Amino acid sequence: MNRKPYVRYTILGISLLLSLLCVIRIAMPNREWNYAGSYKFVKGVPCPEQEVYEHISLGAGVYRLELPYESAGDTNAMCNVKDGTVYYGGLLCNGEHMYAALDHTSYDFWLFEPTEELSVTIDYSGQESLTTGNLRIVETNLLWTRYLTILLAISALILWTLWYQKRDAQKEEKERRHVVIFGIGVIAFLASIPYLYDGMISGADLTYHLQRIEGVKDGLLTGQFPVRLEPRWVFDHGYANGIFYCNLLLYFPAVLRMLGFTVTESYLLYCIVLNIAIAAIAWYCFGKMFRDDVIGLACSGLYTLSIFRIYKLLITGAVGEGSAFTFLPLALYGIFLVFEEEVDRKEFQKSWLILGIGYAGLIQTHVLTCEITVFMTILLCVLYLRRIFVFQRFLQLVKGALLALGLSMWYLVPFFDYYITQDMKIQHASARTIQERGAILPQLLHHFWISGQATPLGDNGMQYSHPVGTGLILVAAVILFWLLLFLGDLRGEKGPEKNFAIKAAGLGCLALWMSTNYFPWDRIQNTSGIAATLVSSLQFPNRFLGWGTVFLAAVAGYVLKYFQRNRLTLYRMSLITIVVALSTSYLYLMDSEDQEVDYYLYNEESMGFGYISGEEYLIYGTDSGKLSFAEPEAGEKIQITDYAKRGLNTTFYCQNAGEEQERITLPVLLYKGYEAIGESGERLEIADDGRHLLQVCVPGDYMGQITVRFVEPWYWRTAEVLTLFTIVGMGVWLIRKRRYR
Repeated sequence: MNRKPYVRYTILGISLLLSLLCVIRIAMPNREWNYAGSYKFVKGVPCPEQEVYEHISLGAGVYRLELPYESAGDTNAMCNVKDGTVYYGGLLCNGEHMYAALDHTSYDFWLFEPTEELSVTIDYSGQESLTTGNLRIVETNLLWTRYLTILLAISALILWTLWYQKRDAQKEEKERRHVVIFGIGVIAFLASIPYLYDGMISGADLTYHLQRIEGVKDGLLTGQFPVRLEPRWVFDHGYANGIFYCNLLLYFPAVLRMLGFTVTESYLLYCIVLNIAIAAIAWYCFGKMFRDDVIGLACSGLYTLSIFRIYKLLITGAVGEGSAFTFLPLALYGIFLVFEEEVDRKEFQKSWLILGIGYAGLIQTHVLTCEITVFMTILLCVLYLRRIFVFQRFLQLVKGALLALGLSMWYLVPFFDYYITQDMKIQHASARTIQERGAILPQLLHHFWISGQATPLGDNGMQYSHPVGTGLILVAAVILFWLLLFLGDLRGEKGPEKNFAIKAAGLGCLALWMSTNYFPWDRIQNTSGIAATLVSSLQFPNRFLGWGTVFLAAVAGYVLKYFQRNRLTLYRMSLITIVVALSTSYLYLMDSEDQEVDYYLYNEESMGFGYISGEEYLIYGTDSGKLSFAEPEAGEKIQITDYAKRGLNTTFYCQNAGEEQERITLPVLLYKGYEAIGESGERLEIADDGRHLLQVCVPGDYMGQITVRFVEPWYWRTAEVLTLFTIVGMGVWLIRKRRYR
């Protein structure tokens, strides 16, 4: 009996009605509160959490606090809001450091219940003088855009379930779909449990990637699209991270930040969506490869819940490398289709599409994983050398490469433009050796999680190490495959799966070897300058475990397929073993997570603006230790008024009282693309001040407004148009194929 979806229709109606109310509230004017007062701190007398304003009455909402001050030191004080009367989680804010060069502090705070006891506090160190001024609190629409986003997401989910229920399908097909959706949901849920609370595990790379998300948000809010230079990084000097480290997937959490979600919430939602995508994509690729949904789900579980993937994304906070795991199965499946599928099958005809999307995704998530992908692709092409000369297969390979190139042009053109024309620190990478950073054999077999303290290094062995490896179950699968192969059990097996499994097992074992300190990295590094640069750029040999994991998951899938066809009892036992192994490993992960340090970050300002990890994307010779928030610098003959900086655009009015050219130094890193425009539209000369800060050359007797802005070169925009055309062309091809199916 078909049940009528009355409950879902009711929830949908309520959700849409509440969404309408949110829109009405957003359209209404916001309020603001002004409080007059001043507080002068006594130098030399520290005051922890000194209340400068108290008993503030506010309703629920997201507010912007603005407090002017005069400070003589950057590490002098921190401003925050407190309220001991609201429930836990009812007030979210981390405050902001009060920098000497800024004349006010401004940040958001989230208040989820009305209060009459809100206070503004200053944590004063006592080192330098500090005086605060009048307080201004401005109501924003962010609470209501946040609620509107949640309601629309609920409505979209209900609409999807209604559409899915009405799809025409036979009973067996519907049951199959239900099993697949349930399986993907369970895998994604298990992978996402660590993200279902109000904090984040303090991975070594976490702060850097949170800054990347905030950089995209700040760039979008100040009119950049796509975001090339993060405007607030390096204390408002602008940083070229987005040119070298593609932020494509981070637009999702950045938009969530713009819609009113906190730093922590946006990051956690991104990781949950990423886990769902990885579980679904892995099921699709492995399920199609072995033509079996259950095996696809088993491989998806082994891959999505693998030790190394969780270590990278959760424990280390390596968002770029962790995101690249989304596209490794697509690249692997694309290669499988190009070289192993029959050329007259429809799956073969779309191999270029899958391969191109996989490669483009890797290019636009993690460059080092992409480099390793190129290496693995070359090895696979060598192994399939005879098949490369089959015209249809070669054509699919070329089309996949061109698709990846077309989809990535918007990112690659600025990347190579800066890499060739700018002298960046990344081009002067230290010749660090990496062999001692490799794993040892027992670490590759890690199955049970332990709470580690550092990435395993050669001199530490396994002491205090995180679980770095593909995990026992995947290594056991490849060992079992080799035993079946050499003992002759696979002699009667034919088909593309066996051929590919042999190559995947070989390359998977090679990837495991290359991730250890047994591989001769130091000897390779000493062979030439190019080899030294390439090896040094890897930083950690364990990066090869990404491809090692996806190769071994494919091998495990083939072993399951063999057992399914020939030894049904072993097939069922293997599935049970996989479930038990993943469950026990995950229980230890949950216990290990309880021992990790948590981050609770809400507003961007609390993280500061100076941390840029290894500083790879600074202009070579820049001393980052001397960079902080600053005002423009000019000679005695220059007068500057109405100075304003918004994103990458700076405007000011200046007068040069002398007859000679004078220079104004702005707190802006001099990357390629900046230009200075005078009041009459004339271009003014730009120079380097010697510290790689931007200088505007002001002609003698000049008086008027000057605008300094970042403008993308025309060929960057052309590359973006080419990427857009590629996306449109791919969409047209998919629609036509679906129409003629």
